[in-house]
Amino acid sequence: MPENSNRWTSDHLMKPGGTAVYAAQQRERLRQMADEVRALLGEYRADLENIQFDGDKPFEARIRAYLASRPLAQLEKDLRTAVNHVGKLDPEFQRRYVELPAKREKKAEKKELEKAHKKGLATARAVNTAGHLNGLTSALVEPTGDGKGVVQKTGTDGGQNTFLDFLEKRA
Repeated sequence: MPENSNRWTSDHLMKPGGTAVYAAQQRERLRQMADEVRALLGEYRADLENIQFDGDKPFEARIRAYLASRPLAQLEKDLRTAVNHVGKLDPEFQRRYVELPAKREKKAEKKELEKAHKKGLATARAVNTAGHLNGLTSALVEPTGDGKGVVQKTGTDGGQNTFLDFLEKRA
């Protein structure tokens, strides 16, 4: 139990490791109680089985003892279930209040990184597309081996060569 206190409070549980200590203490206490109930159940059932009534059929005393001691058996079962529930206290606290903020922070960082990456890709695509277009236009405008441009230049050279002419010459 925490120092300077006779009982657990929420403040004690909120301290680092508080839920783990509380859960360990309660699990041990509940296990001891379940073990005591199991031992008592065994003794009680055995004593009940020894009580015979006139006219009992075979195993009737045993069945009667089993049925009469079922509430104790259920109590033991409930205590064992409580041990398991208390064991889940600290892992649930850790998952929901310790790990969750860190997980959300990582997720936010990842989202920011993806956002920046997408923004960078969009810029890269625009630059890349512009580069391709620039390369195409310069290839079309640059003179070929015969000194004439690929595309007809309006207002220059006075030539009437068109792109189709260029393709015909290449073929």
